[in-house]
Amino acid sequence: MRILILYNLAQEVKKGTQADLSCEQEISIIVPLVSEALKERGHQVETMETTFDVWERLRVVRASVDIVLNMAEAFGGTNANETLIPAMLEALEIPFTGASTHNMHLTLDKEKTKLVARSYGIPVPDYQVFRTGREPLRSSLKFPLIVKPIREEASIGIRKNSVVTSMKTLRTRIREILRKYQQSALVEQFIEGREISVGIIGNIPDLRVFQPLEFLFPEATSLFDKIRSYEYKWGGKKEVMVRAELPEDVIARLASYTRTAYEATECRDYARMDYRFDSENNTHLLEVNYNPGIGPNTHGLNNTLTMMASFEDLTFEDLVEQIILIAAKRYGLT
Repeated sequence: MRILILYNLAQEVKKGTQADLSCEQEISIIVPLVSEALKERGHQVETMETTFDVWERLRVVRASVDIVLNMAEAFGGTNANETLIPAMLEALEIPFTGASTHNMHLTLDKEKTKLVARSYGIPVPDYQVFRTGREPLRSSLKFPLIVKPIREEASIGIRKNSVVTSMKTLRTRIREILRKYQQSALVEQFIEGREISVGIIGNIPDLRVFQPLEFLFPEATSLFDKIRSYEYKWGGKKEVMVRAELPEDVIARLASYTRTAYEATECRDYARMDYRFDSENNTHLLEVNYNPGIGPNTHGLNNTLTMMASFEDLTFEDLVEQIILIAAKRYGLT
């Protein structure tokens, strides 16, 4: 198969802080590893950076590409405008893996994702959106709370101090989100419990849900530090990922929620759902993650979906190739 890998090297900050570029640098390690793995399996592979002239270059090569492996998490050497890439591919009618423009727009917005999940019977933490920072806090929300940008991924904007226990720190965190990220702040009830993730690959009706994974935080200094903060994920404090030990009925419940969320938000090919359990073992969906990382767990990398696949004896190379074949089948390609 003739595969084109699209990727972005973020060098310029369009939103957030300069430190947010740290999470964008892994791609320079992952793309060569993915490319080599696919070549070893007999595929013809080229790579293309999503610089500002990517539209013209895609027009030139479109006839010589069977499918695009879309690994671009932004556009034009910046850390923004990720949704432009699937939009271009759709306009040029080039088959590609993963999230459509519609799916990206929907699941990037944490509030819209929660509204959809709730309407399908999936529990989510109680929350409130702050668009100006002056809104009164709803009486149903009790401290501790966690403050997040409403449209970011990879834990961007979620810091060690994002869990707040007073009105003063809540207002400070909200103002920081509004100013730095130029978007609304999502304030959630903080769930003081285990953090679980569930991966899924395939398309309706052929969906495969992986066994749940649990994140452990051995270097956390407090209960409120046991979150997948930006510092924990990208600042050297790598969280520990293990197969979650859960009762069979809980695993079945997570699988059901994961399938439902995947279908309801129109995910394609592969995704990952993140959950928190409260003290009474109730499940709360935190996020729907489209195009989760599919790099290996070598070379200093931490990739959750790849780890889940390993629980079922799928190697990194197996997972990457399967995602491409799943997408190819969706397009009717052989």
